[in-house]
Amino acid sequence: MKKILSLIVVLACCCLVATAGNKKQEKANADTDMFRYDLEYVRSAGSGVVNVKVWSYSKKKEIATEQSRKNAVHGVLFKGHSGQGSVHNPIVKSATALDEHAEFFQAFFADGGDFQRYVEGSVPGTLEVAKQGKEYKVGIVVRVRTNELRKHLEQANIIRGLSSGF
Repeated sequence: MKKILSLIVVLACCCLVATAGNKKQEKANADTDMFRYDLEYVRSAGSGVVNVKVWSYSKKKEIATEQSRKNAVHGVLFKGHSGQGSVHNPIVKSATALDEHAEFFQAFFADGGDFQRYVEGSVPGTLEVAKQGKEYKVGIVVRVRTNELRKHLEQANIIRGLSSGF
């Protein structure tokens, strides 16, 4: 009887630990699903590649750092970016495109999603971390392949091609 009781207690503890881990990841994903970030243009990194500085916010600096790549792609697509006397419009100009193609963008921005194909990574030595109240503001310069990203969205019929008529 004691063995069965102790086995039940051990299993219950394991379930609680597993559930707590999942809730932390779900909370982190919920924080980044809001896409709270700031984006500024740094410089062109060659033909069809742009360096942007993305400031991500989260209660954990590791999560903000991880989500910076996703936020950079989201910003280039939907917000556009400016800085150093330069203004770049968003690739997706339709305000309703995110809702109209919700299934596509959910898969695109999922953990391990296609957005990763269009981010070359962060520029070494550009990480900045600041504590603001109960959360962290993490800034990092990220390279985004804008030409390839545009082509992918054209092929998926999310946006019209530049060569198509008005």
